[in-house]
Amino acid sequence: PDRSEETQDERWERQRQYQNDQADKVSWVAELYTDHPGAEFLHGVSPVLAALKVKRRAAHVLFVQETMDMAKRKDAGTIETVLRLAEEAGVTIEKVDKGRLNVMSGDRPHQGLVLFAEPLSFIPIKVLAAPEAVEEGGRPKVWLVLDEVMDPQNFGALLRSAYFLGCSGVVICAKNSANLSPSVSKASAGSMEAFEVHSTDNLMRFLTSSKENGWEVVGAALDQASVPAAKVSLDKPTLLVLGNEGRGLRTLVKRCCDRLVQIEGGGKGLGAASGVGGDDEDGDMLDSLNVSVAAGILLHRLLC
Repeated sequence: PDRSEETQDERWERQRQYQNDQADKVSWVAELYTDHPGAEFLHGVSPVLAALKVKRRAAHVLFVQETMDMAKRKDAGTIETVLRLAEEAGVTIEKVDKGRLNVMSGDRPHQGLVLFAEPLSFIPIKVLAAPEAVEEGGRPKVWLVLDEVMDPQNFGALLRSAYFLGCSGVVICAKNSANLSPSVSKASAGSMEAFEVHSTDNLMRFLTSSKENGWEVVGAALDQASVPAAKVSLDKPTLLVLGNEGRGLRTLVKRCCDRLVQIEGGGKGLGAASGVGGDDEDGDMLDSLNVSVAAGILLHRLLC
């Protein structure tokens, strides 16, 4: 609306009303936690659809944007599936305004859907058992192991790649790692809902013990000992280890690896396996790939 002739008093009144409206929305959302204090708001079409399909979460309320025009939505069929699954599961469906959805999602993209549900938890693991014999014509299993990956967007993208490419499992450090949050589920396009993620208290011990049970540990790193990814083949059950977005693999984790691998880039000075490097003396801007991009390339190399 045209507010060019708005007086100062009118402007203050409008701002006060807006603040009151926001406070009311926040208070309304806070009241939802009364009966379910540990629940969270899963947002976005893909995460909500996956959560209702796999039923690993206890879902309480599905909130739908009241002004949603299904005739203009390319994903109308998917949204109808979400509504049907919610009804079949006995989940309460409420239509609310976009402002309330914004508060629930923390102003993150929700696409008109928010599911109020219990959170997911990591599955503790200490060691991987000896792998089963590979059937004729089959391929050895690959697990993705993440060393202190803390960025939710990267973590979600990693889960999405692991799920899509057929990774057998994912293990993360119990400390200094991203949680299984709604943001991670959104970044994973819902893969987090279907993929059980394990956590270990001591990553070095997990890797060493799993090696003793017959698993090979391959670490992604920029290192003089690293071999090009093109020369790596999947000969036995493998744990692919990738490190933190900034510093890569920790030294003790690297020492647990049977071999190291790097991705060779097409440009001068562009290499390897995880994180973003700084400038070097020759002026190259990058010496590595984002951890989620690197994982996708390496997993595809091993599994496809």
